[in-house]
Amino acid sequence: MKKLLLVFAVFGLLILPGCGNLSPRQDQKINNQDGKIGEIETLSNAMKLELMNLKTQNEMLNNKIGQMQQGMVNMQSSSDNTGVQILSGSGGLIVSIIALLVATVITLHYKGVAKVQTKTSEILAQAIAARQDDALEENVFQAASYTAAEENILKLMTKHKKIVAMSLVTPEA
Repeated sequence: MKKLLLVFAVFGLLILPGCGNLSPRQDQKINNQDGKIGEIETLSNAMKLELMNLKTQNEMLNNKIGQMQQGMVNMQSSSDNTGVQILSGSGGLIVSIIALLVATVITLHYKGVAKVQTKTSEILAQAIAARQDDALEENVFQAASYTAAEENILKLMTKHKKIVAMSLVTPEA
């Protein structure tokens, strides 16, 4: 019985219609009027239109990228300038930045030197005042007279003389 049922099932599968045309060759009927094929021409025109759109978008993108690169490299304004311009363009910008850096380094160097010189003069004035030697003080004042440092030496010496005088007056416990 099972064999009979199996034979009917196989026979039924072969007889019943399935996938229509199973041949590997598909018959496509092309409407060829006056040597032109309508569907292919329509598809060709659509592809040409799409390629033109892509080309236009590509040109616009290239133009934008070119403008950005030009702006980044050029660093100049697009306005027309007349006359002699010393610091125009990227070269002038670089020169001015370098000049600013050099001026800053020189300023910081001389500021450090001035600090050291101020500390040196403080130490010398303190040591001279502590010795309490009138001849030495007179020699220092004479050496400083008629110079730009005369006023500063006078201030430092009087300041340290007062400090020494106060330490002598204060009794030590």
